[in-house]
Amino acid sequence: RLFFPATTTNTRKVPKPASYFVDNRVAYVLQGFAHIVFARHTTRLHRWILRPFFWLLSLLSPVRFLKIPGTVHVKKEDDVSVVEYVPPSSLAMNDGLKEGGPSQQQKTQSLVVFSHGLTGTGEENSIFCASLAKRGYVVASIHHRDGSSCRVPMPDGSCRYYEHLPTGDEYDPSFRLEQIQARAKEFLYSCSWLMGEKANGNGLSGNDDSDEGQQHPIVDQIRQHLDKQKIIAAGFSYGAATASLAATLEPTKFQCAIFLDGWFHIDRGGVEFDFPSEAFGAGRPQTTLNTDTGVADTDCEKEGLTVPSLFVNSSQFQGYTKLYGATQRLADQINACSKDNAQNKRAEMHVIPGTQHQNFCDVIFWLPRRLSKKCFQLGDADAYEAYESTLKWTIQFLERF
Repeated sequence: RLFFPATTTNTRKVPKPASYFVDNRVAYVLQGFAHIVFARHTTRLHRWILRPFFWLLSLLSPVRFLKIPGTVHVKKEDDVSVVEYVPPSSLAMNDGLKEGGPSQQQKTQSLVVFSHGLTGTGEENSIFCASLAKRGYVVASIHHRDGSSCRVPMPDGSCRYYEHLPTGDEYDPSFRLEQIQARAKEFLYSCSWLMGEKANGNGLSGNDDSDEGQQHPIVDQIRQHLDKQKIIAAGFSYGAATASLAATLEPTKFQCAIFLDGWFHIDRGGVEFDFPSEAFGAGRPQTTLNTDTGVADTDCEKEGLTVPSLFVNSSQFQGYTKLYGATQRLADQINACSKDNAQNKRAEMHVIPGTQHQNFCDVIFWLPRRLSKKCFQLGDADAYEAYESTLKWTIQFLERF
């Protein structure tokens, strides 16, 4: 899903606002979580009872009709005269754009590539992505096809469901390590595709040719103004770990990184290690523990993540000592690479008091503010104020870097 600054040009034909879920994909989400929580999609229970039930439920769900504020839905078949892309040279003339975006003197725009969390979808952070687009950034939200999403439509018309961890007595760290490599490849391929580039030597392949014929003509207009040296890696939870790995593999491609409540440590089945290991300057963890440290051994040392990074964390994740400790180590590692003084650190850390992990998803906006406080309060903090803090810190950080 691509978010970009635009204006409407055809007053006779009023374009439709963008929905949270395109083409009733809320059904995909409900059926995907039914696969995760209740019964696998291959079982009779899921195929004959859960799948039809959640499909009918999706047709009646109010979420299906929710719109993303201040947006317009542009499809390939839409007339390009209905919506006009706003290039960076025209941002100052567009009254609809918010303050705090790229400088009006700039002739190029920064691309933000956003990766969703584990079991999530490319729609779960639409408000955040749209808010950045309103400030002049081009934002691409990836829906990963590696088996980490609850359910994702594939190019051949099929759907891929969430891939559960292999069953067994011993936890094999290679499962997540290989999965995040696949996610990082999708992340980097998305960067290359949006820039109009071919795949590079990181194992990426342009095997998704089906997307080439589906792009809107406006994509070519956007590509002309994107700065290849100003890509911003961003993500939530597992997506933050994915973005950190992508920025580690190709640091010269990225201007900076935004990590929302990142998942930077694995502790399961007697095995624990900082994750992804490459971002921490370590090699692939082994399945055995170091008896002295209790942390999985690694096979080599590397440079690790060095790009300027913003970390915005929930108080829930701060309460997980090992996880938050890994987040702090990653930030310290980035600052250690900086030649700047202490007042201009390359890594910036924030924790929003009274927040839960899901405060960074759009689920908090699916109910009116007053009703949300009564029926769907995630933590002690006001969800809207927490979101505003996240957006404020993000814009301030992007202005610095």
